[in-house]
Amino acid sequence: MVNDWVFAISADEVEEEDVMPAEIDGWDIAIYRAKGKFYATHDKCTHGDAYLSEGVVVGEVIECPLHQGRFCIKTGKALSAPVSKPIEIFETKLEDGKIYVRLRET
Repeated sequence: MVNDWVFAISADEVEEEDVMPAEIDGWDIAIYRAKGKFYATHDKCTHGDAYLSEGVVVGEVIECPLHQGRFCIKTGKALSAPVSKPIEIFETKLEDGKIYVRLRET
């Protein structure tokens, strides 16, 4: 089951090849801009207790600031050790200069 679209952040707050944190309905979400598109994932690394929004974006990859594990921001797939478990991804949409995220109900 899926919630309605929820406002996350203004699009102009996220530069190209960058990531910004957003708290949405109690969820820690990372919002990315890569190749002109916006993506959203859980903000916490699946390996260590680190916020991905403090990491580095290169193309469509986020590198965790704690142990340098990498994830694909489009698919959530773990790409390099020490991470092996994917991060959860969320749908995004851009409307009137604002980024909205669709969260899943728990």
